[in-house]
Amino acid sequence: MLFYFQKLIYYNKSMEPINWREVYARTKEFIKTSLKKYSVFLLRLTPHQNIAQAVLSYTLLGWILLSLPFMNTTDVSFIDNLFTSASAVSTTGLSSVNFAESYTFLGKLVVLLLIQIGGVGYMTFSSFLFLSFSQHHRLRKSQQEALAAEVSLPNTLKLSDFLWAAIVFTVIAESIGAVFLFNYFRHHSYGLFDAAWYSIFHSVSAFCTAGFSLWSNGLENFADSKTVNIVISALSLAGAIGFIVVTDVFNFIRRKTKEITYTTKIIIVITACLVLFGTATLFITTPGITLLEAFFQAVTAMTTAGYNTVNIGGLSACSLLILIFLMSIGGSPSGTAGGIKTTAFASVLAITYNRLRLNTRVEFLGRRIPLVRLYAATSTLMIYIVSLFTSIFLLTWTEDLPFLSLAFESASALGTAGLSTGVTMELSVLGKLIIIFTMLVGRIGVVTFGMALLGTDEDDNDEQDEKPAEREDVAI
Repeated sequence: MLFYFQKLIYYNKSMEPINWREVYARTKEFIKTSLKKYSVFLLRLTPHQNIAQAVLSYTLLGWILLSLPFMNTTDVSFIDNLFTSASAVSTTGLSSVNFAESYTFLGKLVVLLLIQIGGVGYMTFSSFLFLSFSQHHRLRKSQQEALAAEVSLPNTLKLSDFLWAAIVFTVIAESIGAVFLFNYFRHHSYGLFDAAWYSIFHSVSAFCTAGFSLWSNGLENFADSKTVNIVISALSLAGAIGFIVVTDVFNFIRRKTKEITYTTKIIIVITACLVLFGTATLFITTPGITLLEAFFQAVTAMTTAGYNTVNIGGLSACSLLILIFLMSIGGSPSGTAGGIKTTAFASVLAITYNRLRLNTRVEFLGRRIPLVRLYAATSTLMIYIVSLFTSIFLLTWTEDLPFLSLAFESASALGTAGLSTGVTMELSVLGKLIIIFTMLVGRIGVVTFGMALLGTDEDDNDEQDEKPAEREDVAI
């Protein structure tokens, strides 16, 4: 193919006519052959490797598109375009340039599409499309395995129900959020097009917990706006609680199930407790912050949405530590948020509590947690801590910036939160590459990333060998 294009250039220089039919035929054949080889390559991958390659593929595609001249309003470097693409695909929201001023409308539209695909989930999105156009309306075995690797579902939920509920709920939630935001912006000196664009962009970004904003200072201009604070918080929570809750509630309303699953109960309880804890501690420890600002910042940190109505760089060390804690826990399984997940956090709490009471059974909310789920939770926590330590270590080695700011940056990147004390733009090229890698690992998932490197699948033998009574409707 390379020889052919060289030949084509030679003909062009010689002013000889180009056979466009031959160009079309050779290009078509090249694309067809490449797609065939790519399909064979995908079949050889494990489900976890499939997820990793999807994340990397979308990141590279976004990088290529954002590097086109008409995507930028200023001279944005290749590394900064890669940083923006990785941040969008991982739904993080960190930016090494002024996003609001550095990209054209088309550039921001590309970022919005990357956010949407990254937020809903690569396998969820592709599996839904296949299911919609499939004549038999069922997924292939390889697709089911890849989707199961991306989303952790309790035994009581079906993949098909999950897919439909996830996509439908995404469309409904983002549409409702956009309507409320449009009504607000339209009545506050914004034109029709600007109001529509701002409302759609921020509704999608909030639901996907991406944190990208079309204003240079985030949402600081709307710190006193109850509408913006409530709508963005509601969208962030809706995306972060995960599609398991949505599917569960949807099935319960349709009377396909008799009760709410154990996983949903854990998610609701832990999420509510973290929001209350974050709001109270931020309000108490941060001078001058209002209760609304404390609530909003706690929600966007815990859901890893990453929006801010206060200057993060001006917060005290105590407040930053609270935000690091909330960002590290993150959202819930099969949602748009990052972190170790609320269910894993609940499992670790249950292990600690029952161990201190010398209980041989690990219970939470009156139910026993299966051993395989406890293994998953402790493994996730351990790998997450090691990954966070590694990222902080590398940044402190390469960057001459305050330690707490670098630690906060790493926690924000790994948790895909997007909050920053303002040091992102000051990072060196090596520092940006470290954050890019950290963001992608955070979006893929620390355990999934480890399995992708090792080239192994999850060992479900323990779960299959468990007694029926031990196989609870819980996902980690």
